[in-house]
Amino acid sequence: MSVERPSERSLLAALITVQVAFGGLGVAAKLVFPHLTPLALALTRLLAGAIVLIALERLMVRSGRPPWRDLAAFALFALLGVVLNIGLYLEGLKRTTATNAILLIATIPAFTLLLALAMRREKADAVQVGGLALSFAGVAALVFAKGGSFSLGTIGGDLMIVANSLSYSLYLVLSKPYLARYDSTTLVAWVFGLGVLEMALVATPDLLAADWAAFDARAWTGFVYVLLFGTVLTYGLNAWALRHASASHVANFIYLQPVVGVAAAAIVLREPITPFILLAGAVILAGVVLATRGFRSRRAGKPF
Repeated sequence: MSVERPSERSLLAALITVQVAFGGLGVAAKLVFPHLTPLALALTRLLAGAIVLIALERLMVRSGRPPWRDLAAFALFALLGVVLNIGLYLEGLKRTTATNAILLIATIPAFTLLLALAMRREKADAVQVGGLALSFAGVAALVFAKGGSFSLGTIGGDLMIVANSLSYSLYLVLSKPYLARYDSTTLVAWVFGLGVLEMALVATPDLLAADWAAFDARAWTGFVYVLLFGTVLTYGLNAWALRHASASHVANFIYLQPVVGVAAAAIVLREPITPFILLAGAVILAGVVLATRGFRSRRAGKPF
């Protein structure tokens, strides 16, 4: 059965909404951390994501169970793409500023290209290599510089955010061949479903020990935002958009995240936006743009 393609205006609204919602995720999670551990929040987020993605898969694709060999690969993708990715992000976020985190996760496209080059799945020209160097120079400045809000007190969290980006990039590179055989919604639904089981092994004690009665209005606001806007809405709209737009078109909107995230951190959490932060963030984003020049376009229509 053919699916009618939505209007360009509808697609544009969906893609902007996804990035704006993702941009506020770090700030919302910060509001929850005084009452809920990062691992407990990660498990609830995975549960919410799994529910909406499995429902979408049943509505839009309705595929059967993959072979056991592929399920084993999906379990690895779940470990890299959601368990370590979400777990490291939230653990790192608790130990650093929301501003640091949103700027550091912007390196995911650069890490993805670097891994694709290392595995000889991609070739790069001089401009792209220069972009990689520039992007990671900006990361080094953010993590190890002594000025601005970056200090020894945030280095542990900063490095966890970098590890989160690397883990997710490895998931993107390793899972790409499977997208030739599986719909993207099917793959991500299985990844989230298996990820819930994997995360539950380490996060269930934290979730059971949570004192929900101690949540104040700010904590509940952050928690609802993380689940509804930072998970259900974003993954649901993203899966829908990928059914009607190329992955390169979807990926182009990721650069809205740092703008929204840094602004939200300043407004809600009162985190300072220093000239150093602006410069380092600009260096990272400029490097990512140069490094991924032409990289996504060669994969149009195939989510990476």
